[in-house]
Amino acid sequence: MLPPPARPLPSNRRLVLYLVLLAAVLPEAITGSTPPLGWTNPFLVALLLWLYGAGVLVCRELAVRWRAGWPGILLLGAAYGIIEEGFTVKTMFDPNSPVVGVLGSYGHWMGVNWVWTVWLMIFHAAFSIAFPILLLEWKWPHVRGRALLPDWGLHVTMFLLAGVAVFGYTALTAYRAETGALAWALLTVIVLAYAAYRGWGTKIWRALPSGPAPKRWVYAAAGFAFFGLSFLVYAAGPSLGGTPAVTFLEGGVLLLAALLLLRRVYGHPDGERHVFAFVAGSIGMFALFDIILEIAGRTGMAVVGIGFALLVVWLYKRSRPQAVAVATAPIAPDQLPPSPSIEAGARP
Repeated sequence: MLPPPARPLPSNRRLVLYLVLLAAVLPEAITGSTPPLGWTNPFLVALLLWLYGAGVLVCRELAVRWRAGWPGILLLGAAYGIIEEGFTVKTMFDPNSPVVGVLGSYGHWMGVNWVWTVWLMIFHAAFSIAFPILLLEWKWPHVRGRALLPDWGLHVTMFLLAGVAVFGYTALTAYRAETGALAWALLTVIVLAYAAYRGWGTKIWRALPSGPAPKRWVYAAAGFAFFGLSFLVYAAGPSLGGTPAVTFLEGGVLLLAALLLLRRVYGHPDGERHVFAFVAGSIGMFALFDIILEIAGRTGMAVVGIGFALLVVWLYKRSRPQAVAVATAPIAPDQLPPSPSIEAGARP
């Protein structure tokens, strides 16, 4: 019997749509920031697609063109976190923001909620940028290292990201940040982007010590523990740490431990499955959190959590991408060479 014909690959437009939807829904829905009923508000949905969609596309397309790899994507994701939480919704600056809570005073210095800022930069780098990209490329590995947008499309998307930041800053809340705080935020975004462009993240990544890789279940448990403990370290900082310096030290130890664990599978033949297990464990932590929110009265959150858990299980079982070569040069959307990985080479 002849094998069934291969299913046609989705077009770039469809892949862009999938990535934009995933980037908007994953961080907002799984955390309860936008509960199920919130997705019936067309203005809110349009704003989320505008914000997260522009952010994830800019980060991915720049990383592909700069050959920045996953370290570069994380650096750009952290920069995106500042654009969203700093310029657009201003939770990084506003000490009275209802979503910040006690972190508006704990760690607030020179107009910046520092503890909240660090926490949200880590979260956005992962859930808003890196995880959606990884899940998309796990399902369709042929797009790894390949631009989804032409240069003019990237320029338009960058304009849209700047536009949503300006719109958010002027229209969403009345709070106005101090000039020095805004200057710090803008400078940090520039430095993080430049670090990604120069390949500094990849150089640091390769300098970390390596070793034998544990079993995949260890990575799933580590993803679950990293975000669960991060939630405790930062949200419970006043009681768990006592001072912001201790909170930053605790958070830094957690982050370093996660990076060292992931470093062990760099170049590993089965490393992609280990990284996927880490992502699945991270999503699993918030899926459990959604069930807790449901018990606390947030209707529909259990469905959200279970839905995302089933999604990662389905992706793991249905999509098993093979190892691919490392990209050596940026690739235009209309070129069709063998599928390269964006797993990283530093920019020369």
